Amino acid sequence: MKKYLTHTKRLALATPPERNRVVDFWRAVAILVVVFGHWLAASIWLTPDGGVELMNSLEWVPVAGWLTWVVQVMPIFFLAGGYANARGLTKVERGEETRRAWIATRARRLFTPVIPLLLAWVALILILRPFVAADVVRAGAMSATLPLWFLAVYLMLTAMAPFTFAWWRRWGAGSVVALLGAAVAVDVVRFAFDVPGIGWVNFVFVWGAVHQVGYLWSSLDTGRGASTRTGWAVAAAALGLLVGLTGSGLYPVAMLGIPGAGVTNMTPPTIAMFILGMMQLGFIWATQPAVRRFTSTGRNWHIVVSLSGVIMTVYLWHLSAMSLLAAGGLFAFDGALFSIEPASPLWWITRPLWLATLALVTLALTAVFARFEWNVNKKPTPQRVTTTVLGLLLSGLALARVALVGLADAQAGIDWLVPVLATAGAVALGAVPAHRRQKRSQSGTGREASRTSQST
Repeated sequence: MKKYLTHTKRLALATPPERNRVVDFWRAVAILVVVFGHWLAASIWLTPDGGVELMNSLEWVPVAGWLTWVVQVMPIFFLAGGYANARGLTKVERGEETRRAWIATRARRLFTPVIPLLLAWVALILILRPFVAADVVRAGAMSATLPLWFLAVYLMLTAMAPFTFAWWRRWGAGSVVALLGAAVAVDVVRFAFDVPGIGWVNFVFVWGAVHQVGYLWSSLDTGRGASTRTGWAVAAAALGLLVGLTGSGLYPVAMLGIPGAGVTNMTPPTIAMFILGMMQLGFIWATQPAVRRFTSTGRNWHIVVSLSGVIMTVYLWHLSAMSLLAAGGLFAFDGALFSIEPASPLWWITRPLWLATLALVTLALTAVFARFEWNVNKKPTPQRVTTTVLGLLLSGLALARVALVGLADAQAGIDWLVPVLATAGAVALGAVPAHRRQKRSQSGTGREASRTSQST
């Protein structure tokens, strides 16, 4: 930890003046909202009759649907991703890097940390299922691998980024309008004509549109940038539109899945999710002066840089920390740790201890697995285009499958297709950790951390 903080302090001090610290700040804030939001939403209760109830805290929080407008921050990651990809693709435009090399490098950064997570949970399922109820094992594995849905979508957007960025160069805002038109058409077919499954197409159109707006954000920052007044106007307009759409009943209020709430705007995403993203972007623009002042101080910027360097590891492992703590707590002291009824006053009083313990477990897992985020393979891209394409397809299929059906079935049996596809995809892409000598890894850790944070 001390060595890592020393390296990130050097990075913070060496930050070039042209770097947009606002993007890094909001990505760091967003990951903290995701992590603590997931931890607070989890309610595990060992009932008096010995049963285990796995619940979501949003089930009993008043106006939970409206609260999700605050805690649903995934659009920020796609906005920041589009911004970072636009900056990186300038090298491709200048001929300094080929499109295939650019895609492969970023796919490696995204996918290399995934394999340890999948293999670790394959091992945990095999170890736990003789002693733990199958439904609890499945729930733990499903929770731990939940973050992979984002990578399934983001890997696809990254693979297409050189082409969507060229589209942006030609069409500008028209490319966003085209994606939005397609997303609205899907929503109409889904809700008005009740066509099953059609909504899933909006994972491409909605998140693709948000990512495309990230290109707009980057292009504005090459000039004077968006003004505070523009930011507030965009945020207010998006908020008004969102209130109108949800208040009229055309779209549900919830931006996250709430048990018993029925349809939400999240899975699959609707056009309301894009509008939420625009409200967040407007707020980001509006608060840029304050954020720049905050990140201009050495200590604050060092915190942002340090978190950015392990952002992928924290994202991938924070729910594993919760699953492991839950499994241990259900065994220890006859499950007394989870005998407190959720939503009771005592349950709320114990939440700080719950969050602090999870933070410590996540910190320990991050210390172990962050090396997979830093030591990305730098070997040349495979010579065959088909090898890169195959690697992307296999990796994407593995991520999509585990996000949709999970790593374990109802009997806690492993879906072996997931680790097989993931491993084959990683080999084809070269998404395996680089081997470094100790001295080189110590001097390069901070640089790798910084590069990785830009891709996520």
